[in-house]
Amino acid sequence: MTESIAAAAGNAGLAMIFAAFVVRGLYLRWHRTEAVHVVEGGLHRLRWHGRRHMHEVSYEPTGPAPAVGAVVPLWFHAGDPSRWSLTAPYRGARALAAAGAVLAAAGLLLGFVLP
Repeated sequence: MTESIAAAAGNAGLAMIFAAFVVRGLYLRWHRTEAVHVVEGGLHRLRWHGRRHMHEVSYEPTGPAPAVGAVVPLWFHAGDPSRWSLTAPYRGARALAAAGAVLAAAGLLLGFVLP
């Protein structure tokens, strides 16, 4: 019984770690940069430099708006800068990998500790 629980926990943990690598791999072309917050005509805008050009997008801030000229962390897709995010698009991958590591370690320890 203990062996099957240990094997299930270990396999589930390894699957979660693999899934985290796949999720992170899907976002390889997303890059982190810093954008400047600008207000023009009542519209909130973010400006940042991509690989070749300067990019600018309008957005509606959630919560309190940053000060004019404030630097804001931004993630954008290298091939299509119109796809951008103020949070890391792969932010759940770390939690998935951590949970998988805990499960894999628990499965490994259960296999050795409990006969």
